[in-house]
Amino acid sequence: MAVQTNGNMWIYCLNVGQADTTLILTPAGKVILIDAVRPQKIENLLNQLGVPSGGVIDHMIITHPHSDHYSGAVGVLNAFDVQQMTLSSIWQLSESMPGYHSIINTLADKSIPVTFLAGHMQFYPDGSPIRLPDAPQIELLGPSHGVIDSLQRIKQLNHNHRSIITRLQLGSFAMVIAADAQMENWAYFDGERMLERNCTILRAAHHGSANGTQYERLERLSPSVVIVSSDPQGRHHLPDLIGCTIFRRYAGKSNTPNVALTDATGTIKIDVRPSGRYEMVFYEEANVTDVPLALQKSLTVTTNPTDWDVLMQDRIAGGH
Repeated sequence: MAVQTNGNMWIYCLNVGQADTTLILTPAGKVILIDAVRPQKIENLLNQLGVPSGGVIDHMIITHPHSDHYSGAVGVLNAFDVQQMTLSSIWQLSESMPGYHSIINTLADKSIPVTFLAGHMQFYPDGSPIRLPDAPQIELLGPSHGVIDSLQRIKQLNHNHRSIITRLQLGSFAMVIAADAQMENWAYFDGERMLERNCTILRAAHHGSANGTQYERLERLSPSVVIVSSDPQGRHHLPDLIGCTIFRRYAGKSNTPNVALTDATGTIKIDVRPSGRYEMVFYEEANVTDVPLALQKSLTVTTNPTDWDVLMQDRIAGGH
């Protein structure tokens, strides 16, 4: 039975430390999962929303082969009935990646259809917009083989360059989920004129690193909310100093956009109406553990929950 979202679209940006997991429930109740870390937390949330263990996930997308984006994928594949999978193109992976290979082996064992994406994919999870004018639209933007080849030739290729960028649209609302996209990824899609439109919410690239987020990109996309999925005290120290400086500058614009770390906010729910109007709820969480979300203790946040000045000074003092 489909999840009842009252005709709205629900987007959950899970607080999973310096990692990424985004859960989308469409107006028709379709379940889409982008990246998968801490599978028990994903399972608990889906159970709370009315999707029992063993229930259907309509589409799962793993943006690229880094464990902070895929480490929970096999757990999810074993706990739920996943109907379709999209992975970034892996043709030129030379090194051994047992965790990522386990995903592919599990897909084969379960006969789950999989697409290895290079370039552009567009789909309407709730059906054709011709019959449903308010149907949500999803675009997946994976790097071309030409981009991968050129980076490999100059020995600059890393797995972040394989990231799939997601653009999600409903009415006037648009959200870009950037995974670990690097400058070269953005440049490719700018050249193809795929990311010229503004967005309402940006899930920032590469946990707020300088190589994933440039101020010019923020200005062009002009999001009202920027979500940075990271634990700033983690071993990678992201966002780094340059990233913090960029977010501090953007948060200080005259229209006062929200720029927030999931470490400060906890899991975020975005409730989008068919018109595109939306409400954000930040859940009270002590940490990233797998306990079910305390739905009754949710609170709406209208001001910046992250003190970027303090974080910048921490980065300067720590040499990060």
